[in-house]
Order: sequence, then C-alpha cells, then structure tokens
Amino acid sequence: MKARYLLAGGALLAVMSCFVDRKSDSLACKTTADCASGRTCSDGYCIEQSSSGCPAHCATCDTTTTPKTCIVSDTGGDDFTCPSGYKCLVNCTANGCGDITCASDSQCNILCNGDSACGSIQCSNACACDVTCNGGSCGTIHCPHQGGNFCTPDQTDGPACTSAAGGRCNSC
Repeated sequence: MKARYLLAGGALLAVMSCFVDRKSDSLACKTTADCASGRTCSDGYCIEQSSSGCPAHCATCDTTTTPKTCIVSDTGGDDFTCPSGYKCLVNCTANGCGDITCASDSQCNILCNGDSACGSIQCSNACACDVTCNGGSCGTIHCPHQGGNFCTPDQTDGPACTSAAGGRCNSC
C-alpha cells in the first residue's frame, strides 16, 4: 500500500514539473544559431517566437523595419520578453500581463492600466524604456541608469521609467 502512494506521489511530482517556468541551462545561448527552431537568443536564453518569426504574444509585428516592432495587447498573464533589436509597445490591462523584460538594445514603451496589470518590469539593460503604471498596476520596476542617474522623472530609483532623461535612458 505504501509503495502505491509513493508511486502515485512520484507521478504527481513528474506531472507538476511540466508546469514550472524558470530559466534553464538547456536554454542558454550566445547566438540564435544555438537555439532550437522557433526560438531566438535574447539575453543569453532561447525564447519562443511565433510562426511569423516574431516574439510570442505580439498581436502585430514588423521584422522588416529597424528596429523591428512588436505590439502586445495583454499576454494572458504570461511573462513577455522584448528581444534585442526590437521596439515593443506593450499595453496591459487588469491581470493581463506577467513579468515584462526588455532585453539589452531593445526599446520598450509599456502601459499598465488596472489592478495587477503588469508583474515586475525589468528594463535595466534596455536602450530606452518608458513605463506608465496607473493605480497599483505594476510590480517592481527596474529602469536603465548610468551611475546615480536614474531614468525616472525625479532621478531616484523607484518611479516608472522615462527615456526623456537622456544619456543611458535613451541610447538607441
């Protein structure tokens, strides 16, 4: 009887492991050539692309422009990464998006509107990042900065990001 419970518990753990979402060494990369088909290398990890070659969750995308553009309207609560070389316009409503990451050399314009619209926002390595959070709609925000010069309206770490501050705040 005890063996049956151990076997059932092991099977349950195996199934549950399929739902864990974390970075894995098996997804590490230096270039997109290191990634499986349908993925692109961004910030050292292979991330999913749609069948059009655009990042997952892009409602519309143009890969013929420089920078490439991606427009996102909610992600169904999933995390989203704007890959290097992209300009991403992200609009999230209540509980619409998970964590948002803007990779190095990406440009992001993020609007979070509604309760828990966005999770944490990581723009530290982006070449430009503008974040607007309305009414408790964002988790922790990490803006680009150069030394003690933060890309925030009041030049301190904490408020939403603005690329208008110049310098590292808009180096695209």
